[in-house]
Amino acid sequence: MTAGGRAAKQGASFETAKREPGMICRQSRMGPKPSRTRSVARALTLAVVTLLAGLQTATAHPHVFIDADAALVFNKTGQWAAIRVTWTYDEFYSLMMIEDAQLDANGDGIPEPERLNAFAGKDVDWAAGFPGHILVEHKGAPVVLGPPLEHRAAYENDRIKTSHLRPLEYPVKVTAADPLFLRLYDPEYFVAYDTPRKPTIQGDAECKVARRPPDTSGQQDLLAQLQQLDMETSSIAFMHMPDVGITFADGFLVTCGGR
Repeated sequence: MTAGGRAAKQGASFETAKREPGMICRQSRMGPKPSRTRSVARALTLAVVTLLAGLQTATAHPHVFIDADAALVFNKTGQWAAIRVTWTYDEFYSLMMIEDAQLDANGDGIPEPERLNAFAGKDVDWAAGFPGHILVEHKGAPVVLGPPLEHRAAYENDRIKTSHLRPLEYPVKVTAADPLFLRLYDPEYFVAYDTPRKPTIQGDAECKVARRPPDTSGQQDLLAQLQQLDMETSSIAFMHMPDVGITFADGFLVTCGGR
């Protein structure tokens, strides 16, 4: 989806995003530096967003768009021990994160490295036990992940990119008979994750990763229902709907040979 198309969907999303764990969603600070053209442009953009938020009670799901990458980390004994996830936020939401977290001190439109380093991990400030939109099954049961570690943040091509490591509470042995099935998605579909690349394998394991696209037969009907929901009710009601994000989420089957 283009940045313009994403922005149209996100017109009133900034305030609504407060309910999403791990998202930087406080009221935007809008103090532009008069001598900085790009900073003024950003402030004007956010002013429009704030105006739209006041005129509209809700907007269509999803509100945030992320390109997600994953690396499965295996230990020296060939067991799966952790997953590193990288999120590249869309341009529009990256802009709001920069403003909200005050990552651009001199107003040149580029976050300072030291501020990005201090920001790392702020977008995954989850309550204990929150899976973080990482759903992995092994032997028919969800895999329990530990809290996020080793936070990183960067700015590339006008987009904020963050990553974190989720260690397993107990490493697991992955085989052809007992594979992993991984999805990176938001069950509420507040965040739309795209997974353009298959997960990679790091460490002592020889594994194959196969993409499993979702069943698209009911996607258009579901999108129409979500649009109608947003037009008629508060987006908080959406939290009580069943898992709809899975309808749009690719899955990945991971098999490792000989173990």
